[in-house]
Amino acid sequence: MVFLAYLFTVLKNMVYGCSVFFTSHLSENVDVLDILALRFLMSFVVMWFLKVTKIVKIGVGIKDLFKKNERTPYLSSLLLAAIFEPVLYMFFETMGISMCTGITTAVILALGPISACICEMLILKERATPVQMALLAVGMAGVIYIAFNTHSSGGKDTPLGIIFIVLAVLCGSLFMAFSRKSSKHFNAMEITYASVVLGTVAFNLVNVVRHIANGNILNYFEPFFSVQNMIGFVFLAVLSTIVATGMNNFAVSKLQLSTMAAFGGVSTLTTIFVGAVFEGEKILPFHIIGFTLIFIRMFGVSAINIINDRKKLIENNRIKL
Repeated sequence: MVFLAYLFTVLKNMVYGCSVFFTSHLSENVDVLDILALRFLMSFVVMWFLKVTKIVKIGVGIKDLFKKNERTPYLSSLLLAAIFEPVLYMFFETMGISMCTGITTAVILALGPISACICEMLILKERATPVQMALLAVGMAGVIYIAFNTHSSGGKDTPLGIIFIVLAVLCGSLFMAFSRKSSKHFNAMEITYASVVLGTVAFNLVNVVRHIANGNILNYFEPFFSVQNMIGFVFLAVLSTIVATGMNNFAVSKLQLSTMAAFGGVSTLTTIFVGAVFEGEKILPFHIIGFTLIFIRMFGVSAINIINDRKKLIENNRIKL
């Protein structure tokens, strides 16, 4: 289970890294609110199908808000997780991506370990060891090194966009904290389903009102009429919102936030690699140096956790004997 959690953490960060590319391209042709509303509407349809066909076990629904059961006292953590991601996180991230270059977005999103450790201490009362903190600092040094050597072209970066991305980082950390708290009473896909439902309602409610006010409600689904747009929507709605978020919710139930934060660099590496392959952006020597520091952080924290888990297992076996 722990190995699966590590694997899911790496895979979900790779998907999130690719999401920057698809969101950035969609925002060139589709309004930000349309992206958010239609993305989550598509996610909801897919998850609703998985639920009613019982392909995925999801035992939570709207009825739980009105009918008390044994899990009612724990709904607040579930709802907070859903509010911070997708509603707030996706809004800030999508707005930020539309105002910043891909490389700037990737670098700021990689600052997640700082807010993750703070949320871990304040909300979950868990703490990273001094060695883990030192390794996280090494990874941060890699991110900062890339940031100082990155020169954006085209003047696309804006102060407001950077603020939005920073707020997205904070919301992402709060989401993981409350997701971990909720995981004691809800499974990974139930947490994902709650997030998708809330995101669908919030973004489509706002977007429908906007379209009615603009007098173009009949064009609501027009972005789906483009094959290129549909590819982006399918990736964001299915792979990013459902699959990657589900993997994230499973992993966060098994690993500390500081451990998961150590893998945040995978998202940065993926975004830069995708930019190099599809956008012609160059991977320069300073990228390699920054990547190396990020890898040291990732593997160092993982090794420490594996060693600690083995020690606990040995101690537990001794106690039983």
